[in-house]
Amino acid sequence: MSEEEKKIIKGCIAGDKACQKRLYLEYGPMIKGICARYAANAEDAEDLFHDTFLFILVNFPNYNKITSLGAWLRRITINKAIDYYRKTERQRTTSLEDLTHEPGADAAPLNEPLTMPQLVGFINELPDKYRTAFNLYVIDGYEQEEIMSIMDESSTNVRTLIFRARNILQKKIQQYLNHEEFSI
Repeated sequence: MSEEEKKIIKGCIAGDKACQKRLYLEYGPMIKGICARYAANAEDAEDLFHDTFLFILVNFPNYNKITSLGAWLRRITINKAIDYYRKTERQRTTSLEDLTHEPGADAAPLNEPLTMPQLVGFINELPDKYRTAFNLYVIDGYEQEEIMSIMDESSTNVRTLIFRARNILQKKIQQYLNHEEFSI
């Protein structure tokens, strides 16, 4: 652990505004990125980010120095994102079978290779359950058993969600590279 990280931790535990600002500047982009992967849109991602950052600041005295600061912040952010997923999932009544069409991007694809922001955009266009299962499994490295518990889905449903998310992404990427329109 670097001296700078130790100063940030000590200052945040003490409530030092300058250390909180350094925490925000240093780790804010990582936290925002995780929030954006799980939220349905940019506005929800921003709300999730603010809720998560406030939670982190309030709970800094609980930080155990066994894990790195980055790992602790990442774990909290993923847990808050999962809570967000559960909360929004209860508010929705749409079943997977009802998801027959989702509009694609209005802009025509460019004649160049796929960039990381474009890939993230394709992931964000996935239906919520697909996006969450895909993020948990592929990006965050959760095991399928953990995802079953988090999403309150059966093993078969989790595998299906991940499989369908990958298929949709493969088709979106292929059609993007072939300059075809795509929607699910």
